[in-house]
Amino acid sequence: MHQDEVKQGELDDARLREVTDEVIAAITSPEFVAAMRAVSETPADQRLLEGSRRLTPDALRSQGVSLPEGFRISSRYFDATLPKPVEFGDEPGRAFNPVNALNEREPGMLDRLRTTDPGLFRQLTELGEEHPSSQALALGACACGGIKGTCGGAGVWK
Repeated sequence: MHQDEVKQGELDDARLREVTDEVIAAITSPEFVAAMRAVSETPADQRLLEGSRRLTPDALRSQGVSLPEGFRISSRYFDATLPKPVEFGDEPGRAFNPVNALNEREPGMLDRLRTTDPGLFRQLTELGEEHPSSQALALGACACGGIKGTCGGAGVWK
């Protein structure tokens, strides 16, 4: 939805508080925290694969995380050896997340490429940077939380 399509009354403090409370409840739920902990405790050379297995929207729902309708999940992995965080969540304007698709097709390939071919790794994991997501957002609320280089955030966009 574009800015000119925002309906009157959607931008009020009560609605923003409600949306933010839903987001906080989701990312502080025991199931979400357990998924984040599992990824952060995985050996470093397997974390990208584990992130794709546990931190996608479908994987989180299957683990019991309650994600309200309209949520955009943005689970990311941060590491000092990475040029940018790796995104496991939804990507606006894309039918699929390329990181998760590659991890499903060739399990462990991205983890290996981090050290064997950093240039190719960077190109593959930064594919999602092309979309102009800010143009498609009219109203949003998000919250994030993280431990040991793993961050999970969720938001509702209208």
